[in-house]
Order: sequence, then C-alpha cells, then structure tokens
Amino acid sequence: MSALANEFSWSHSRHESFQACLKRYYFAYYASWGGWDENAPARVRELYRLKRLSTRQQWAGHHAHQAIEFLLKNARRDPSGEIAASAEPRQIDLMRREFRDSRAGAYRADPVHVPGLFEHEYQLEISAEEWKATVDRVAVAIRQFLAGDVWQAIQEVPDDGFLAVERRAHFLLDGLKVYAVPDLVIRRGGQVIIYDWKTGVAPLAEHRTQLGVYALLALDRWTAAPGEIEAVAYNPILDRREAFAYSADDLETLREFVRDSADEMLFPLENPESNDAGDGANFDCADDEAPCKTCPFLRACPRWNA
Repeated sequence: MSALANEFSWSHSRHESFQACLKRYYFAYYASWGGWDENAPARVRELYRLKRLSTRQQWAGHHAHQAIEFLLKNARRDPSGEIAASAEPRQIDLMRREFRDSRAGAYRADPVHVPGLFEHEYQLEISAEEWKATVDRVAVAIRQFLAGDVWQAIQEVPDDGFLAVERRAHFLLDGLKVYAVPDLVIRRGGQVIIYDWKTGVAPLAEHRTQLGVYALLALDRWTAAPGEIEAVAYNPILDRREAFAYSADDLETLREFVRDSADEMLFPLENPESNDAGDGANFDCADDEAPCKTCPFLRACPRWNA
C-alpha cells in the first residue's frame, strides 16, 4: 500500500459528490484510496478501478478540455495555422484509440494509465450513432472554439499575461486546503480573467459558485482586489458565455459556503481529526436513485448488490 496520507481537503467537485450520494462519496474519497498501488488489497484496487470510469459525456468533456489545452499551449504563436488545424484529427484519433482499449477491457489491468468507459464496464447498449455523436461533440467544440472571438482575444495576450493553463492549485482557508483547477487564467488590461470551458447542457449561470471558488484562488494568487477579477463560463459548442463579477461581500459569502460544506463532510467521519471514515457505515445511499444512473460504483454499492 502507498504511504501517501489521505488528508482532508475541499473542492467544488468534492462538494457536489458529497451532496449527490454519501455512499458514492465514501467510495470515491476513502474506500478507493491507495488503489493505484498494485499491492493494495483487491477490494481497494477494484473500487479505484471503478472510480476511474467515465461516462461518455464526461469522456467527451475531458477531450474537449484536453484539445483546448493543446491549442493554448502550442497553437497561439503558430502563424501558419497548422498546429491549430491538427487539433481536431489529433484528438479524435486519441478518442478512437481509447474507445477501442476500453471496449477491450484494457483499463481493468491498468486503470491508472488506460481510461475506461462506464458504458463498457456495465455493458450498456449504446448505438454506433450515439457513440459517433459523442465524438462529433468534441469535434464541434474544437471547431467552434477556433472560430470564436474568445480564441481570437486570447491570441492577443502576451506570453507573460498567461497565469495558469489547466493547473491544479490550492489556497488555504482557515488552514483547509481548497483545490481549484481553472481552465485558463490570464491578465489583460489590469484584469485577472478566469475562463472555464463548459460542454454540457446546464445553463451557464449555474456555474457561478464554482467559478467563485476560482475567484478566491485568484484573490490568493494574482490580485488583492476583487474588482480586478472576472470569471467567464464559456460553452464553445453553443458559443455562449456568462461572465461573473464578485464583490468583497460575495467572496466572503463563498468562504462561508466552503466552511459550511467542509463541516458537513467532516460530520460522518469516524475520526475527523485524522480524516478516518471507518468502515463507511455512516455514509448512506442517496434516497433518490437518480445519481445511480451514472454512478461508477454500482457494482460495489450495497443497494444494488442486495
């Protein structure tokens, strides 16, 4: 087993997991911990393998993000446009390879390095047309991003104006590590602008809290003035964006939100001081079965095993 300590931390995705289903949260953040180690117990290894699964929608979102990251890091200073033109075929080829590997079950032997798809693990009947639509969604995201004015504006930013590209970072709130992964942070015209790419169907306004956490990170890392921070949720597929500004009071409200959420997460632990969840008995399945439809832990869940 790995000796890496499972320290308690907070992130918006962790908050959402906790709110969706306590049992799923327990599997994801406690019971599967250390499962990347080949010497871990079989049960831990199995839960870690399941944790790594993605639905086809999550898979498509990951690849859209990955393609945009490639563009930001490699294509901004290429006047020929060849690198930008290569992004779509490059990403689609990678998706096809991952699809074949997942369908063959290669992720079961190496979940750390080989992506696995939820639909393959649970043998769901997904038509070829639906799989093609998933891949096409990524292609559209890349094309629309390159054609949009967000990309055009980003290209005009000097290299020293780029503060972060898909960089996992954290800040401390009363000693608590709060993690955030903004897709892009730039400095332009005296403003710190945070971008988060969205490829789903949820209204962009629903992401205000998540981007507010990124604003707290920006306040910790890049500016001391809330008025200098703008956060933008951008959906390249729909070519829609929503910009958010946060006052000092808004940011304090967000800090309280994080504190309250963290307190909720600590409550069911057997020993909060050591982040020990015990055997998971305090983590119940959600009353509503809606989260089960895309839960990777169905095979391990007592509700479905029964």
